[in-house]
Amino acid sequence: MSAPADSNAVLLISEPVVPGGIGIYTGNLLRGLTHVGITHPIISNREPVAGILPDGESEQFEVLESLFRPFWWPLIRSRLENWAREREAGLIHGMSAVTAPLCARLAARLKIPYIVTVHHYQKKGAMPPDPWLKAVVTVSDALREHLVNDAGLSKELVRLIPAGIDVPGELPARPVEYAQDEESSIPLVSCFSKLVPRKDCACFLRAIRRVLDTLGRECSFVLAGDGPEEPALRKLAKELQIERNVTFCHGAIRYDELLRDTDVYVQCSKIEGFGTMVLQAMAHGVPVVATATGGLLSLVQDSETGYLVPVGDHEALATRIINLLNDPELSHRFGEAGRQIATTEYTLDRMMAKTLEIYAEARGVPAGV
Repeated sequence: MSAPADSNAVLLISEPVVPGGIGIYTGNLLRGLTHVGITHPIISNREPVAGILPDGESEQFEVLESLFRPFWWPLIRSRLENWAREREAGLIHGMSAVTAPLCARLAARLKIPYIVTVHHYQKKGAMPPDPWLKAVVTVSDALREHLVNDAGLSKELVRLIPAGIDVPGELPARPVEYAQDEESSIPLVSCFSKLVPRKDCACFLRAIRRVLDTLGRECSFVLAGDGPEEPALRKLAKELQIERNVTFCHGAIRYDELLRDTDVYVQCSKIEGFGTMVLQAMAHGVPVVATATGGLLSLVQDSETGYLVPVGDHEALATRIINLLNDPELSHRFGEAGRQIATTEYTLDRMMAKTLEIYAEARGVPAGV
């Protein structure tokens, strides 16, 4: 027995919800679905990192550790299908390309459609044709062109919905001690990122060494995230003699609180589908220094909301960080311009309106039903 085809509920399947673009996208989607009254049970293979998902979402969050291990699928299939059928959903939404194979299997068993949001570049043939797959949502023009021209997906299947965020109406005030002595306060440069090769956090660390050598005053740096590159990055920080200036955080910090205290936000990816954390920084009025690649090319307006630098060029990255730290007026102007763009072009309401249209199309019912 399959789930009712007209059910309004949407099953969400997510890779680990950790600091970074996919985690923030997932959290914002949950906020949007709650706001419009759509039930959205979610399953992943790990408990979410604190502070990413909205309050109260734990009640709908299911953890199945072997979820993304194909070897174990025959053993967990019954539990997964029972969990899904009990929710009586009419649609499955995978939060990333990692979830696509599982979405396909579950959709075929339940005989309901599914869609997948893709945040990163894919190899050709990574997402083969599937009658149950009704849409591949992409978060930037650059990624949409890649999926059609390089990854081999049909143009009709790929749908563009730029990631939207809940822009704070009023920015939180910095701690009193900072406001009382702003000129002598130690500036903070931060980066939220998965610690994986494509994010090139080593470039950030090398830029830190250059900033410390040139700035002429103290500066603090935060690298928030986790991943397989962490041991190598910690070793590099020690070799560069910057370990006392850099704080590694395993997501045990709220991104909004960190951005409140951040003077410059950095994203130094080798390749980037969109740049959700860059958008979050812009929404918090923080100037950005990012690499000129993928979705970042359209998200960051060079010399207006921040700076774009060549991929892998830690010298250029350091120079632009220093430019902003040494010019508070420029930093403020970039921050305000970025916040304006986030407020007008990347709202959660806009993202949700387009997402609900695709949900309706996938389920074969008029929008709003």
